[in-house]
Amino acid sequence: MTTEPVRTVAAVLERFQSAAFSDFAAAFNEGQYVLWLGSGISRERVPNVYELLERVVEHLRSNIIDGKTDCVYHAALDEVLRLTGMTREELDSIDLSMTVGDWPLKDRMVSTLVTKYSQVLEIAVGDENPDDYLVWTGLDVPTTYGSPGLEPDVEHYCIAILMLEGLVTSGVTANWDGLIEKALDELTPAFGSLVRVVVKGDDFRIAGRRIEVIKLHGCAVRARADEAGYRGLLVARESQISGWTEQPENRPMRKRLEVLYADRLTLMVGLSAQDANLHTMFAAAAQDLARPWPASPPAVVLSEERLEPYHRILLKSTYGSNHQGNADAIARSALLGAYGKPTLLALVLGSLTDKLSYLIEHVVGTSWGPAAVKQLQTDLLGLRNSAATHADPDNYEALEHSEIAQFQREFLARLIDAVNSALTVFRTGCIPSHDERRYDPLSDRPANQAVHNADFPSKQFGWFGVALALIGHGLAQGVHSPIRQLSTQPIMIARHGRQDRK
Repeated sequence: MTTEPVRTVAAVLERFQSAAFSDFAAAFNEGQYVLWLGSGISRERVPNVYELLERVVEHLRSNIIDGKTDCVYHAALDEVLRLTGMTREELDSIDLSMTVGDWPLKDRMVSTLVTKYSQVLEIAVGDENPDDYLVWTGLDVPTTYGSPGLEPDVEHYCIAILMLEGLVTSGVTANWDGLIEKALDELTPAFGSLVRVVVKGDDFRIAGRRIEVIKLHGCAVRARADEAGYRGLLVARESQISGWTEQPENRPMRKRLEVLYADRLTLMVGLSAQDANLHTMFAAAAQDLARPWPASPPAVVLSEERLEPYHRILLKSTYGSNHQGNADAIARSALLGAYGKPTLLALVLGSLTDKLSYLIEHVVGTSWGPAAVKQLQTDLLGLRNSAATHADPDNYEALEHSEIAQFQREFLARLIDAVNSALTVFRTGCIPSHDERRYDPLSDRPANQAVHNADFPSKQFGWFGVALALIGHGLAQGVHSPIRQLSTQPIMIARHGRQDRK
């Protein structure tokens, strides 16, 4: 099975329109998918597993007391190094007076430990240190993941927008950081009344909030603020992962997650899904409500460029007996071929366009006829595609990943400002304050539901869509592009990663 990777927002949007993924895109825009999120969405805001494990090894090395034969740090380091599978001669060649960064065998060693991270973090450092010493102290969880100075990235803002637009009501994350919550809090003044953040079972009792963020492996932000109440909920060690589904205190969360996986469709972004507790939950959910095949839209979509063995195990658990004989077709239906940033940016652009396209047909479909509606929708798509070409730099392939990521951050900040300005002017006739950092959604639910709300101005927004479609038509005819002007307008990066115009 081969699915060509796509790495630009325009290319991902094109894939959404392909026969393989058009049903996925349509179902997503109807709010049918749950987001399952992992460390990949925060990879440029917190250290990756490789960097963290190097930090743990260095922590142990730097705390060794020379000449002390029973040094607990030396004993723990020896146990970590044995997990690398290196020969005795190779291990004996390591000079502990050198920092880990200077070890000749560092890359090989740490790369091996990455696949065994939970075993590394399980290692005890003497009897006097707590069982989670390498997690809490070795990784420095309060600073690494819980620091208030961490800022959301493109992925977190896109997820927040999709939640505020009512297209994602539940997001499940294995991440300890609070970046999704911070993005939501920045973009809406109503965070406290809109969002339920679930870390413990008791949090499910919070009712009446239409967005939920479920943190199944704990929350560093809460642990930093309340160590006694939340430190023990940080899941990373082998014993915690393997026993998670059987712990009574985890039962409310486990049941909720099994229902979400069984009843709803799944989009995984940045989540490897290799932890044993996840596979146990997914298998239990599939037993309760088996997934049929063929399935359209697909039950599971993976925002990945390639499938790893643990992804295949996930698909096999999900489709059960239907997987046999259909493995290749199921894999093709699941593998999107794109990572988080372009996928989520494409979903934001695509979903906003889809809402307006629906409203155009809702308002003028009967009076103007299908041909006119189709042309307007085509022109609106053209406007979207024109915007998408500015989500990635022209010399994309020649740039470093960090340069591309910064370009996309600037694009998203301009997009948020442009959408917020346009909708604020349309709704109120006033230009929003430049000091405001917020995002008021086009609608707080999918368009096919919003039109049935008596307070939603579906007619007015339908005409707004017509106006944008006419702009798109003008661009297609070669009229000067305001999007290009916007994309080149001077900007200033604010302290917290968003932009202000000069």
